[in-house]
Amino acid sequence: MTTSPDSAWYKQLHWQIFIGLLVALVYGLVVRGAVDPSQFESYRAPFSFVGELFIRLLKLIIIPLILTSVVTGIQSLKEPSELGRLGVFTVGYYLMTTLLAVTVGIGVVNVLQPGKGLNLSAPEDGGLEPTPLSEVFLNIVPENLFGAFAAGDMLPTIFVAILTGLAILAAGERASLIRKFFTQANDLVLMVTDWIMATAPVGVAALFVSTLLDPKLGDLATFFGDMGIYMVSVVGGLAIHAFVILPLILLLIARIQPFFYLSALAPALLTAFSTASSSATYPVTHECVTERAKVDRKAADFVLPLGATINMDGTALYEAVAAVFIANALGFDLTFAQQLIIVLTATLAAIGAAGVPSAGLVTMIIVLESVGLPGTGYALVVAVDRILDMCRTSVNVWGDSVGAAVVGRFMSPNRADVASG
Repeated sequence: MTTSPDSAWYKQLHWQIFIGLLVALVYGLVVRGAVDPSQFESYRAPFSFVGELFIRLLKLIIIPLILTSVVTGIQSLKEPSELGRLGVFTVGYYLMTTLLAVTVGIGVVNVLQPGKGLNLSAPEDGGLEPTPLSEVFLNIVPENLFGAFAAGDMLPTIFVAILTGLAILAAGERASLIRKFFTQANDLVLMVTDWIMATAPVGVAALFVSTLLDPKLGDLATFFGDMGIYMVSVVGGLAIHAFVILPLILLLIARIQPFFYLSALAPALLTAFSTASSSATYPVTHECVTERAKVDRKAADFVLPLGATINMDGTALYEAVAAVFIANALGFDLTFAQQLIIVLTATLAAIGAAGVPSAGLVTMIIVLESVGLPGTGYALVVAVDRILDMCRTSVNVWGDSVGAAVVGRFMSPNRADVASG
């Protein structure tokens, strides 16, 4: 929902979402303190329903938004060669920032050494199977494009959208009608997105209550205490990447003041934190980047869908930290070479992590087995995954948004620097 910066604070979306989260926190804590845990589910059920409805609304608009925005973004370029330069720059930038994030995570976890000395036994097999990286890349090309749309598969949808946009660009005037169709369809999709985003404060608050009252969460004090150092390692690494590395990139390369950009992205980051899904947050991210931060729309239309799928800075960092923690907890001493393998594998495996809650748990098995750790070790971190998932998803979305600003600068190197809203 687009709001003017001059609107009263309570009419601005990010403040509405923040208030919703505070109310949800108070309600969740009151219920946890006054109600027997066996009754949590009855208090949680209505909020779970509302939260699920909000997620469904977001998912409803994702594929249409990606398809129309990517196609219109590409067809607005001057020539196909411009797309090639843009694509190479974007993918190269995302790989670089993901590699930086993983390196930061490895550094933090080696300093704090969570799990050292526990010497736990490997948990029993929980049944998760990783998707081979070769299959991830093979599935980029769909066997049936309508099947890919129906399944909500991001990579195949982006592939089809790029092909369609490139064909329209190459056809020129022969495709004038289809060009007009996608332009108008994109306008309609953005209008529906505004309507859906008007419900975000309620939907986000409901999701947060559902998390707080999850019966599996157990005692909050014990929950945070048992995994404290591990969580500090993950959150500390995410904080360094989010508040040091990415702002420096934003300031030095995109020439945008980090505080202004962070304020503009607040609704998207709060939505990402509550939904733990970069894909579900995509409509909000697109709205914030283009309407609130005023990033070049052509850059945002191309970069953000790609980033929501392959740019998982937070997920890659989390997987690297979790792998070292699991190794420590199981009594394995990782060599420098093994940690280097973790860095590279986590960077690549993050590409295959779907933008949905806890998707990183599945791709983490790839990282564990790359250095000979049992894939079942993921069970050691499942208990605190939801909280960390919310944190790393916010970093994923923040990284996507910074990428859009950097690519926007790359496309328009002579534009004025952004110092404020």
